[in-house]
Amino acid sequence: MRIICLRVAAILKGREKKDLSSSTLLPAETQEREDITASDTTKDIEVQEEPTSTLSHLGNQRLLPHQIMDSTDFKQRSREMTDYITEYLQNIKERRVLPDVEPGYLRKLLPEEAPESGEKWESIMEDVETKIMPGVTHWQHPRFHAYFPAGNSYPSILADMLSDAIGCIGFSWAASPACTELETVMVDWLGRMMHLPKQLLPFTEGGKGGGVIQGSASECTLVSLLAARAAALRKLKEKYPDEEDGVLLSKLVAYCSKQSHSSMEKAGIIAFVKMRQVQTDEKYSMRGAELAEAIRNDEEKGLVPFFVGATLGTTGSCAFDNIEEIGEICGEKNIWLHVDGAYGGNALICPEFRYLLKGFEHVHSFNFNPNKWMLVNFDCSVMWVRDKRVLTNAFSVNPLYLQHENEDEAIDYRHWTIPLSRRFRSLKLWFVIRTFGVEGLRKYIRNHVKLAKLFESLVRADDRYEILGDVTLGLVCFRLKGQNSLTESLLKRINDSGKLHMVPANLNGKYVIRFAVCHQNAVDDDIKYSWDVVLKYTDKVLRRSPTKNVAMFGAFMDNKYSAMHSTSAPLMPSVLERLSEERESGESTDEEKDDGPVGRLPRLFSFSDEKRPTFRLKNPPLRRRTSFSNQPGELKNLQDEYRKLKLNNNDNNNVFYDKDIPERPATLQRRMTIT
Repeated sequence: MRIICLRVAAILKGREKKDLSSSTLLPAETQEREDITASDTTKDIEVQEEPTSTLSHLGNQRLLPHQIMDSTDFKQRSREMTDYITEYLQNIKERRVLPDVEPGYLRKLLPEEAPESGEKWESIMEDVETKIMPGVTHWQHPRFHAYFPAGNSYPSILADMLSDAIGCIGFSWAASPACTELETVMVDWLGRMMHLPKQLLPFTEGGKGGGVIQGSASECTLVSLLAARAAALRKLKEKYPDEEDGVLLSKLVAYCSKQSHSSMEKAGIIAFVKMRQVQTDEKYSMRGAELAEAIRNDEEKGLVPFFVGATLGTTGSCAFDNIEEIGEICGEKNIWLHVDGAYGGNALICPEFRYLLKGFEHVHSFNFNPNKWMLVNFDCSVMWVRDKRVLTNAFSVNPLYLQHENEDEAIDYRHWTIPLSRRFRSLKLWFVIRTFGVEGLRKYIRNHVKLAKLFESLVRADDRYEILGDVTLGLVCFRLKGQNSLTESLLKRINDSGKLHMVPANLNGKYVIRFAVCHQNAVDDDIKYSWDVVLKYTDKVLRRSPTKNVAMFGAFMDNKYSAMHSTSAPLMPSVLERLSEERESGESTDEEKDDGPVGRLPRLFSFSDEKRPTFRLKNPPLRRRTSFSNQPGELKNLQDEYRKLKLNNNDNNNVFYDKDIPERPATLQRRMTIT
């Protein structure tokens, strides 16, 4: 046995409580310190160590106050963290919405090795602000309009805090009865709020349906596909008992629209089944006729259709597949119909959007994400199935150590999901629904819809833009008329500025910008500000579009002047006049400093004091001018591009500028005509 002597100094009576609470001791020493009073003199305390434990001596070592956190420290730090969170969310608009960092930035700021000793909490929080926050994309920012909303609210944050403290792993009823039963009640509440068919709800008398909370819509899609695949293979095995499972699997084919989320395609890859993408109509919706044709073609090839994934609110344009038409076909063919309503499904709590439920009597499974549009933090995706036994049969694995005496009467959600471990997600649903009420959640959704309509009206008022798809919920898809490169350039400039953040989509070959209303407390002024930013960078894009440079180069060449001797004669008056107007049309900005005296002129030209133009590269190095006389390859590229564009415009009365660049007010009202 080893004797550890601890030298304990006598402390003043008035400071005893403070020192004992601030000094953090491990349990073995804490009990000893409770018997020490202010009148004690310095003495030795002998602690006997258990010889069988190689780590027991750690229980008797005094650790510095900052090395572990006890309940008293936690109270203090949790208050500080609450202050930090509220300050962050209240003043988030002062931050840049999109971080201005390069890949690998954080590794350069952090040590190569983990610290051997614990560090002070103050040091950790300082690094949060100086190292982590500069690399954060602020999804709760009022200028964040990318993807879809990331649900967030104070009740949800508090519920997650409590869930983390409880720390249960609710894979079965026995593992945590409240975790399991609250989840069942919450999926029933939500189903009733959206008026889902009773056959999907868990407490329908005589029903087979039920619901579960998954981590994401991707999980819901995959789980549904795997359940449908298992059921289809069982039927095929009954019909062809001598065939190998691999042969039968190769015959299965599933369907989704070309506008479906990437998780549909990924689910097909994971499940080893063919996933056909069905063409959509002019509103980017999958229709029954196209689906029926795709099924017929595959059946003629000897394949077995078994699954259709439809969408309420596609990611690209928030389009809605025709569930009624698709459902009738799936009913006739006995095909599993899954509906992904990750974003759009939230709107079903509003009566005015329940027309989207047409055809749901044919649905086998449905999911939506409260963590997108119902003020619930990630992760929380709710899924319903018409027959829960089909789902549980596909995933049921029941080792002895997971069995319990109530499993015949209770739900074990481990049979409904891919992972065994499950978080207490239903707690934040319960907190949020009770705090806001159903009417409060409806008000939040309707406000986003109203603001999207406002943005739509602003876009439609400017004929330089076009809107693709219907604006039904909180998403607007718009683009500059003309070539895709214009809209690509516009989006890049906006995102690089850090003033807004949006992402693109491809709608039948057209590059569009997705403007999603995301902020919880967004108002009209937020939308107008965002539109002003779009207008500002639209002007910049149209002034400097590559097509415009080629047009001016063509006008120059058609005027019989040589770029090799561009300073020997002026441009034709009309071109020079318009260029001069543009140079004088506004003040230069910080983003234009590299253009020197050119200001807002296209990068193809620079001006001398005599206003004689000199050709230079379209994208020269910073503050460096390059003459075409030294760059014959660049000159040839411009010549070839100009000739090609000119030939393409011969059937348009030789009007070059109109076809490729939308007109804008002021300096571009005059058209450039190629002679």
